[in-house]
Amino acid sequence: MDSTKPNIFESIQGLKDDFTQLLLLALKEGLLVVSEAKNSGKHIGCYHDFPSLSFNKNGLPRLSSTFSNEPIKYRNYLTTYSEIPRTNKHKLHSFNELVAFVKSNEVLCKRFTPTTKKLKAEKKRQLMILYIHLIAEDCIERYIYQFNEFKYDEEKALVSVAPTISYIFNKNLNIDISVPILFSNFQCDSYQLADGIYIERIPELQHKARYKIQSNNTSTHQDVINSATHALVLKEYFVPNSEQMYGSNVLSQARAYPIDLINQFFGALRICSSIDTGYTQIYAVAKGWAAHCTTDLPYLEGALVKSYPSWFENYYWDTEEVPVITDEELEKTKNIFNQILSTKENSIDLALKRLNRCYIRDDEEDAVLDATIALEALLLDGNQEMTHKLAMRVGALSQLDDKIHKNPFQAFQDVKSIYAHRSAIVHGSKTPDKKRIVKITEEKSTTTHILAIDYLRMILRVLLKNKQYRKPKQIDETLLLGSTNNR
Repeated sequence: MDSTKPNIFESIQGLKDDFTQLLLLALKEGLLVVSEAKNSGKHIGCYHDFPSLSFNKNGLPRLSSTFSNEPIKYRNYLTTYSEIPRTNKHKLHSFNELVAFVKSNEVLCKRFTPTTKKLKAEKKRQLMILYIHLIAEDCIERYIYQFNEFKYDEEKALVSVAPTISYIFNKNLNIDISVPILFSNFQCDSYQLADGIYIERIPELQHKARYKIQSNNTSTHQDVINSATHALVLKEYFVPNSEQMYGSNVLSQARAYPIDLINQFFGALRICSSIDTGYTQIYAVAKGWAAHCTTDLPYLEGALVKSYPSWFENYYWDTEEVPVITDEELEKTKNIFNQILSTKENSIDLALKRLNRCYIRDDEEDAVLDATIALEALLLDGNQEMTHKLAMRVGALSQLDDKIHKNPFQAFQDVKSIYAHRSAIVHGSKTPDKKRIVKITEEKSTTTHILAIDYLRMILRVLLKNKQYRKPKQIDETLLLGSTNNR
């Protein structure tokens, strides 16, 4: 490909002003037509399957389709696909002028023409005209819902066409990325974690818009998708615009999003809080552009993944209370998250991935293996006396954590218990459950999988705060051999 050849967006920039003026004329004429039809009492119809939002007693949103009081679909006055008499948009002068202008420029025409080889030339021509009409209808619909009026105003019209113009002419499309945080409530409306990274309360209109983000590849219960009040928000991203309108669905693919960064946040949250959480929906919020208009809803595109405990689907959305992330936990999460972002050790990255897997595994034994693999990546520098050395190092590091509430000997013993269960799992013992329960006190016991996760969280907290101990040898020399002056 010739890198000196201008791309399609560079080639059409000189047409932007003329196109905008013609689109404004189509908006003006369309508003008049819609207003006259509305005043005449003609049937128009409404949006079908429009999202409805309410909130459960526990504060979680409830999204569903409404079949009453749906908003009016004003663009229906311009459709010809109905037995009810409507205005034929093909006979509107401004619409025809807009089509003629696109056809007069070969490069701009490509922007509106589908490239699939299966379509015949006549079908492509029909679709090109349809796409041009659709953007005019979008602007009409947006104007009415933005300003709640049908009288044309030039300044308001410029505001209404701006998202469409940006979608047609911009090489890059600006977005914010939102990841709803499942079954977790926060005491704040907005909290900055790092540059361009926030936790924010999801606005009501955004809730409605995200209801339509579905997937054919991932089966997630709709009530699980709904169950988030706040989202992780990554700001100031962009995606390359497709050269053909409606020609790309990149934002409907999970691989388009910074999954590693998202998982680092959830790892940090799990290190600092014991709540059960996860995510399933990732979506892009269009900033200053829109490929389509639905009333006053923001334009979103997104994907579904399955990164949450499967038991969430067992009616967990009916829980009486949603766990709250306190401001103190949030501050600790911020600190840990920024330490994760600055770390360069592969062992930390591997351990975080394993920690996240621990929380979404269906099988406790798998979670035990994940946790021990992570501990070994963090604390071992060879295979010699693996269990004993790892247990000694965990015990030594437990002195540096204020949450584990275990002395070094207790930590040492706990790790020995964890590895006894691990050994039973990996060596195919017929009775691994005998090693599953660990007695904490005479009255209290826990499972090895919970214990393993707790120790992994503790080790990550300590190593992220104390960089010098990311080399296991330093744990031995400084903490185990008595040279504690460097602590």
